[in-house]
Amino acid sequence: MTNKINDNPIANIIDIQTLQESVEVECKQAGGRDGHGAVPNDMWETYSAFANTRGGLILLGIKEKKGTFTVEGITNPAPLIKNIWDIVNNPNKVSVNLLSESDVRIETLEGKSVIAITVARAPRESRPVFINANPLNGTYQRRYEADQKCLPVAVNKMLAEQEEVRDNRILEHFTLDDIDPESLRIYRQMFVDAKPQHPFLELSDQEFLRSIRGWQQDRATGKAGLTLAGLVMFGKWDAIQDALPSFALDYQEKDDSTHRWIDRIYTDGSWSGNAFDFYRKVYRKLTADLKVGFSLTDDGQRQDTTPAHEAIREALVNTLAHAEFNTESNILIEKHPDFIGFRNAGLMRIPVHEAKAGGNSQCRNPAIHQMFLNIGLSEKAGSGIPKIYSNCKAQNWQPPHLYEKDELNQTLLELRMVNMVSPELHQRLIETYGEGYNKLSELKRTILMTAITESWFNHERICSLTSEHTREVTLALSQLVNAGYLESAGQHRGKIYHLKGIEVPTPDNEAGRSISFVLSPNQAEPPLIGSKKINEVPDLTEPVPELVPELVPELVPELNLPAPELVPERNPPVPEFDLSASNLWLELKEIASPIAQNSGRKQKSDVEKSIIDLCTKSAPNCLRLSDIAQLLNMNTDTLRKHYLREMVKDQVLFLAYPTIPNHPEQGYKLHKD
Repeated sequence: MTNKINDNPIANIIDIQTLQESVEVECKQAGGRDGHGAVPNDMWETYSAFANTRGGLILLGIKEKKGTFTVEGITNPAPLIKNIWDIVNNPNKVSVNLLSESDVRIETLEGKSVIAITVARAPRESRPVFINANPLNGTYQRRYEADQKCLPVAVNKMLAEQEEVRDNRILEHFTLDDIDPESLRIYRQMFVDAKPQHPFLELSDQEFLRSIRGWQQDRATGKAGLTLAGLVMFGKWDAIQDALPSFALDYQEKDDSTHRWIDRIYTDGSWSGNAFDFYRKVYRKLTADLKVGFSLTDDGQRQDTTPAHEAIREALVNTLAHAEFNTESNILIEKHPDFIGFRNAGLMRIPVHEAKAGGNSQCRNPAIHQMFLNIGLSEKAGSGIPKIYSNCKAQNWQPPHLYEKDELNQTLLELRMVNMVSPELHQRLIETYGEGYNKLSELKRTILMTAITESWFNHERICSLTSEHTREVTLALSQLVNAGYLESAGQHRGKIYHLKGIEVPTPDNEAGRSISFVLSPNQAEPPLIGSKKINEVPDLTEPVPELVPELVPELVPELNLPAPELVPERNPPVPEFDLSASNLWLELKEIASPIAQNSGRKQKSDVEKSIIDLCTKSAPNCLRLSDIAQLLNMNTDTLRKHYLREMVKDQVLFLAYPTIPNHPEQGYKLHKD
């Protein structure tokens, strides 16, 4: 293949045809009443939303209608730019100005002037960014492609995050009796092993805790006691519950064939329930059967600590040290056969790309982090995430995936314990793409590797495999398509990318017609006998119709009536709801019954587990959205928006028709065929 790909950005800013793939781009016509241009009032809602989420790009002079973008241009952009600066510097209109001179510029697209405004993610100290001098009614966040007004609880979380340190709070009425003595004893022994000459070793337990910031006295008020860090790290379970009623730690090992946990550690009262003991228990589980080789010291001695061990250790400590504890979302560690997932409550305090670069630390719980650092279980502040990435690379694992779920206020890190590029895959890539493959950017090589291994994928899938900005992903995909390396199918957020010759299933092609669906009573009809359904009980009181010869030509052949013409069916035959389909439907109803019969508030995790169980039982058939809704007794819109869409994004589920995500007959399954 001789196609050449230009790694420089295309056509000033972004490919217009792929704009809708990114939630971080907003286009506004900005024509004004006279058609000469005006800054739209709702642009400032987008400014607030981008600033409070992950930043974004606003383009004025581009019209969007039903997913189609048209460059209208701004006839005279200068007055609009002046108006933008006037408003952004007016605290009665916008709470903070995040724009520098280079962030507002005039670009030329298709020969017309367009105003491009780059909005950075606001620093933690400046959030919430709000409009009209009203944080409770003027704060927005970006949700999918929309600017969503924040509820007061979300605004209050942003205000709380302005606080520099979260774990130094002194807990009144908590004493040394609330510390688990065995946890503290083991920690002190590990401190001895790490620093055998340290002066802290001579101190009493209370003075030792004071020295590591587990106990503190307020100089201004004289108030003294355990800190939040001391209790979370070494406390007893009942005391932790008293201080943090929602605090929960959970480790699950899962068998991906059944999606059920096969081993679990959680705060059930049978052990201390503190973060230090959780670390010790879980780290052993995570590394017990780690399939990596050992390494050698400089003098040739074997050591069992490998880059993989260090990456897992740092990820576990990072999760505990950056968690927001006073929330309903628990800390969750999931071990799968090929990856480990780490989840903590609270969004990142700095952007992902800054965390990857290192050097900038804004740890939510610095005392807890320091406690792990004291005993050699963590890197210095600001270097943990780069260490995780570099160690995964040294282990030849695929790059980790660090990302946020804004709507759930969670940060997630996934370590993929899969070789980045096997020799066989590398050879196949060279055979498919030629030697030019090695000259491509790392992002483009990742995209082409995905094309080889996954048949088809979308924009979100690539974003999950890299920490590159979504706009960079959009540009790379567009360039690969334009150069002939990839083909695309579908429109906008339903767009799918694949190699040439791959047929992506749709309702109208052979790949789509080969997909089988679960039959429900709503979609299948019993076979008919005459005009009766086979499972209907006949009415024995109904008179039997008299056989009239002229209506039965085979009984009166001399009439020589013409045979009835066979007319092709206008609709495909309705599948029969046979015994096996009926039994399967009854089994699915049994699986769904705990959710379907729950008239109260449904737990998100319980609903997701039921969906997985339903799809597992249905395999290899797909389950339609309408069937899942019927089985769970839930609204289809609620299911799609709050459960299925996210599960598809996380590749827990796959779509039957990936290019038409909102197709009325859309199906869901656990595995991509």
